[in-house]
Amino acid sequence: MRFGGPDIARGRLRHLRKMSEHSHATIRVIPFEVTHYPGSGQSVYYVRGPVPALDTAQLDQSHGPVFIDAEAQLAQYRLLLARLDNAALGIEKSRELIHEIAKSL
Repeated sequence: MRFGGPDIARGRLRHLRKMSEHSHATIRVIPFEVTHYPGSGQSVYYVRGPVPALDTAQLDQSHGPVFIDAEAQLAQYRLLLARLDNAALGIEKSRELIHEIAKSL
């Protein structure tokens, strides 16, 4: 995104890279070379825990958040997240790409 100009974008990328070094955060990047983005076109928050039956997906909609907990629908979001995971770079490679993009601005 070119919102805010190169200085703002560079600062945001540096901040993302710094935050990715915290133990409680993981940032993974899908590289530009990926030709088919396996995304849903909306924000998806997937909350999971030790009991899969309690998993929930939250979707941001224009009319407000939607919570999904039906197993058939959750299976689709698990598949989507697995595809995103497969398309994304590893943690270190993601940090390197963020750094390279920030340097190029």
